[in-house]
Parts: sequence; structure tokens; C-alpha cells
Amino acid sequence: MTRQGVAATVDAALFKDLMARFGATFGRDEAEWRAWPLANAPAALGRHDVVLADGEATADAIDRIAAAGAVLIESDREGGRWIDTVRSPMGIWVLDVAADDDTPHSPAFVAVLLAAMSLHFPAHDALCIARAWQPGTSAWPSDFARFPRVRHAALASPDQPAAPFAPCPTDLGLYAVMPSAAWIETLVPLAVPTVQLRFKSDDAEAVRAEVVRAATAAKGASSRLFINDHWRVAIDYHASCGGDSGIYGIHLGQEDLDEADLDAIRASGLRLGVSTHGYAEMLRVAAIAPSYLALGAIFPTTTKVMPTSPQGMGRFQAYVALMKPVIPSLVGIGGVNAANMPEVLAVGVGSAAVVRAITEAHDVSAAVAGLHALFGR
Repeated sequence: MTRQGVAATVDAALFKDLMARFGATFGRDEAEWRAWPLANAPAALGRHDVVLADGEATADAIDRIAAAGAVLIESDREGGRWIDTVRSPMGIWVLDVAADDDTPHSPAFVAVLLAAMSLHFPAHDALCIARAWQPGTSAWPSDFARFPRVRHAALASPDQPAAPFAPCPTDLGLYAVMPSAAWIETLVPLAVPTVQLRFKSDDAEAVRAEVVRAATAAKGASSRLFINDHWRVAIDYHASCGGDSGIYGIHLGQEDLDEADLDAIRASGLRLGVSTHGYAEMLRVAAIAPSYLALGAIFPTTTKVMPTSPQGMGRFQAYVALMKPVIPSLVGIGGVNAANMPEVLAVGVGSAAVVRAITEAHDVSAAVAGLHALFGR
């Protein structure tokens, strides 16, 4: 006989209220998410099941849950904090947060967790939301101090705050992300406030040539030049120029952070911007105090393969509300163009990045002028 399982206790009224309040803002999954205590989980699990373990699960249980495509959350108490290990098809995250009570998975916690997952948040972000939720309220969480800290994959020790990177102005303005130095040479004379060289190549000589060419174009100009990914080339060239290279900063994606020498970038005096795509990533990056945080992708984009679905304006607004007091320089990214730029800027960010709005324009100068004008409204 197949074991049917006994579901975790959930605050049904709270779950219903959250779905009614935020379903239109974030979108909702029509499939039902279910939560199970590990000891009472059914034999057959699926991708809409969350298994809750009070303490560490066995290797066999971890393998069984992973094979089913389900989510496992292991919660341990360490002093006055919960240590949560979230295992899902999107990877493993370990987070810790101050404990509100002695119950690892209270009915309210389960309600918020399931609601967040039903609102299309991935498991690691749903865990962040559930832990940050203020008991007795119905407001979406925006108090950074209540959110978990990232233990894995941490970029800095939670107990030893990293020195901040050199700051950026909060109004980076129109941010043009361009595929070649030739584009940088075109845009710098048009006084685009912020430009980024995102040159993709495995040819080391070609990369250095593009970085040097872009830096030469930006040196002495008003445009701030960021170099995407090629951080070592950027800091070496910047140092060879005595710190007057034309390079303003470096931009890294999540996939680049583990490989980059963050201490070397910080010591170079260059700014650091980082792309993020949800709560756990934002919390992870906040620990290193970058110069700016890029939030998205807000809208669908064809210029880059994204690790997550488009976030939408509802999530973008929630992310800005959380992160602006912590990292004031924020950039909206992903599918931004002249039509949706006003909506993005209305959220309160001082910058938005564009690609195709410039590279596919028939009249680049006119396109830049039109986009730049949107920041003055």
C-alpha cells in the first residue's frame, strides 16, 4: 500500500489572505503546492511538494526527494537563530535568521512559504520571505534586518562585514550595455551617463584590445565605463595607467562572483556592480557592499540567457523597497526600452540598463536623446 502522508499544519486563513492580496501583483501558480513534515511525507512526491525536516535529513531522504523534483528544507536551531538548508532543482542554499519562536515550521511559516511558492517565487526566495514575514501583519516584508543571511554560497562572513566598494552615485542614469568597444566609441561622445562593455570572447588578446579601446574612448569623458566579466584585464590595465585608465568600474553576474578576486577589485579602487535575480541573490551580494545592484530581469529579454523567468514589475517594486535603504544605487535591468522605461523609473531607481533600444535603433543619436530625456521627467 502506498503511504499517503499527513500534510504540515498550515494557517489556511493567512494563506488565503496572501493569495488574495498578492496574486495579481506577482502572478499565481494554478497547481497546488503542498508541505509535508519529513516523517509524514507521502511515498510519491512531485515538483509541487515541499518536505520540511526538523534537523538534518538522511542521505536516502535527500536523494529520494531530489529524484522526485521536490523541495527539501532542513531547519536546525543554533543559539537564537534558525539555520535553513534549502534543496531544490535550482540548487542548495544555506541561510540563517533570528528565530521568532521555538517552532521551526509554524502554521504561519508554512502558510507564507506555500503562498510565496504559489506566487512563483523559487524555493530559496520563498524561504527568505517566510522567515522575514512579520507575525501578525499582512504587509509584504521590506525590513532588511528581518531577512536571512546567506551562509552558502556566502561571499563574506556574516559575522565579519566586508569593507564596502567605492560608491556610485544613486543616479547612474541611462545605462547602455554594449557588445563592443566600437559601440562605446559611438556612445561616449553622446554623453551617455553610464556605459558597459559586455564583450564575449575566449581570445585573451581580443579581450584586452577591446577593454583598452573602450577605456581609451571613455578617458576624460563624462561617461562612466564599466567592464563586464573581464575583471582581471580591467584592474591590470587600470593599474598600468596609474589609476587613470578611463575605466570606472567592473560589472559581474552571479556566475562570475565565485571566480572573481573581490579583494583585488576592491583594492583597485574600481566600482563593482552586480546583477541579481531574487531575494537570496540580493542578500548574498549585499554582504560585500557593492557599488550598485542591478535588479531583474524585469521584462523578457533576448540579449542574454536568464537563470529565472522575467521578474515583472511587482517583484521589481518589492526588491527596490527592500534594497534601496541598504544599497542606494540600483539599476533596473532586462528588456527595458523607451516604452516601459517610465514605469521602471517611477519605482524609484536612478538608473535603467538598455541594449536593443540602442543597438537596434535606426538613428542612434535620436534614440539616446529620447531615452536620456525620460530621466528628466
